[in-house]
Amino acid sequence: MEMEKKYKPKKKKSLFILTLLLSSSILILSPIAVSEIPDYDVNNDGSCSILDIVLIANHLGATGDPGWIREDVDNNGNVDLNDIVIVSNHYGTSGWSDDVNRIMKLSIAYSGAMGLTNNRNYILEHFDILDCPQYYTTQTAAMKQTNPNLKIFGYYDSIMEGTDFNDWEYVNQHEDWFLHDINGNRVQPLNYPTNYMMNPNSGWSNYYAQQCQQFLTNNPQYDGIFSDDVITDLQELGLAFTVPYSQIPASVFTNWETWMQQHVNRAKSAIGSDILMPNAWKYTQYCEETTNVHFWEGFIHNRDKAYNDNHYSIEMIQYAIDKLHTQAELGNIIATNSGCSNANAHPTEAKRWALFCYACFAFATVDVTKAYFSWQFFNDDTSHGWYPEMDIVLGQPLADYSKIANPHIYGREFTNYYVIANFDYLNSPNVTFMFNGISYTISPRTALFIEK
Repeated sequence: MEMEKKYKPKKKKSLFILTLLLSSSILILSPIAVSEIPDYDVNNDGSCSILDIVLIANHLGATGDPGWIREDVDNNGNVDLNDIVIVSNHYGTSGWSDDVNRIMKLSIAYSGAMGLTNNRNYILEHFDILDCPQYYTTQTAAMKQTNPNLKIFGYYDSIMEGTDFNDWEYVNQHEDWFLHDINGNRVQPLNYPTNYMMNPNSGWSNYYAQQCQQFLTNNPQYDGIFSDDVITDLQELGLAFTVPYSQIPASVFTNWETWMQQHVNRAKSAIGSDILMPNAWKYTQYCEETTNVHFWEGFIHNRDKAYNDNHYSIEMIQYAIDKLHTQAELGNIIATNSGCSNANAHPTEAKRWALFCYACFAFATVDVTKAYFSWQFFNDDTSHGWYPEMDIVLGQPLADYSKIANPHIYGREFTNYYVIANFDYLNSPNVTFMFNGISYTISPRTALFIEK
């Protein structure tokens, strides 16, 4: 069955263990336990504050089954003033929650998502980190005031400029900032016809760094910059242009990695202690040498991959986990985005992919509070990038992930849970195995979260 109600951790143990057994394409949820979090800590952040009251106010008048959402503090099926009174009676108390031992949730809100009040409230209620366009300064300031713990990143592409960008008129005057082909024409990415490639070995790099610094100075509600398209190897990534690679000077491909490292160094130096999160895929050297933050888009299953597309091979899954784990061992922040195309038409399969990707990401973590997982973009489908199981408090990892059963069943122990995932390809046979004296059956590209 599908869980339609909002997941509400209670003080008592034994709600339900998430067991994703997708034989016959059915999502099965079985009983588990959760951490002891008071009902009046509505957002599970370890303290009773004004944010809890705001969340209740946003749902006043809503009805459902008793305890159907955390805003129904007294569990009577109605979100009303009595719920606010209960929170007020505990206002200022804190210290009971081990929710800090939960993987952080990142929302990527583009395409006008931030323009709607309901969307912003949804993000406040469900996410810890937000990546959004820079021009929502008023909205992000209000969100930060509501929840000072929310981290907010402003989007800024590192190597592309578009004719619809606010600073296009100014940038367009600097011809030497653009990347040119061998005939002196500006290079355009094939899939973004209004955009142009910028040369990171030009005045564009200084301009980019200065703009990042100025934006963060003028808008302190933003904690950093999400720097998109931090690409080391244009050809390996397969980035297509309106001209073939042969029409681009060979020196561009030879020197691109060095140019990009200098480009990132310059931006990070300009913003100081603020965060620079580079969208760098497997190119972790930026994290190691400069940013101490790494973002991997398309982790395990990309947003453009169908529900019946494996995307990563078994070997690539292991490679991706190990690459991120190395960064986490260094004390760096790791972040990912996974997804599924046409998810609304295949909600069961999309959720299976979400939790499988989440489990693989859990395998990579060292400190879960420095691990940011995101699913889809906010407007991609009705999940808005959040499933209740993402609020499970795994606790901190106690050992590295390892194979626990053949052919490709892997698991990892956390303080509160065991996380298990089947890396095998779709349409492979289900696997039944013994774990801690209990028999489990798991289908390919599926995850289990087992309470200890």
